[in-house]
Amino acid sequence: MDIYFHDLMAFFHVVLFVYAIGGDIAVYYIGNYITKDELPIEERLRVRSMRFIVDMSARTSLVLLLPIGFTLSTAFGSSIDGDLLLGIWAFSILWLILIWIVHFKRETKEGEIYRLLDLGIRYILSFSLIALGLFSLFSDLIIQSNWLSLKISIFGLILVNGIWIRMIVGRMRECIQLVQNKSDIEFAESQIKKEQSTLNKAALMIWILVILMAFLGQVKPF
Repeated sequence: MDIYFHDLMAFFHVVLFVYAIGGDIAVYYIGNYITKDELPIEERLRVRSMRFIVDMSARTSLVLLLPIGFTLSTAFGSSIDGDLLLGIWAFSILWLILIWIVHFKRETKEGEIYRLLDLGIRYILSFSLIALGLFSLFSDLIIQSNWLSLKISIFGLILVNGIWIRMIVGRMRECIQLVQNKSDIEFAESQIKKEQSTLNKAALMIWILVILMAFLGQVKPF
């Protein structure tokens, strides 16, 4: 039996897509329990901790999709190859390590520094990918296939969406602290429900973008 490198990368690409969208859907359903004010706050915090753990599958998959995607793109007219591609792999592995450090050190002073570093990477990378995709789409340079150029820009938009989600989760954290401290509980509970509703819209947007990426990668319409 012959197993070709491109086919192996394509297999992992599909598996990571499944884990990315599957983990995100699980986070969506788990998160809705945080709004149930009939549950004790301690129980809702346990659910919140579970959401952090499940979300790591989606975060891990998203990071690994980056180097695997660029590796596969060399077969479709991408000039990002050789040392540059190796650099993307090295960066992605280091970024993945950082993400897990943020997870294990969350809600600590040291963890906050790492979180801000991760956030800065996401800002730079998201806009870099959007710019690369649009530049390639309109110039036919770097990435030769238009569907692939658009796919790269959409990946950047997914990262932007992730930044939006982090902003929402940050506001929810503040409201949860108010409930814990029994300070203005009625207002805090209403805000938790409001932020969760916004979070659900952000999650829906990610699902749409991921499905669109999958469609472009499979159908290659242009």
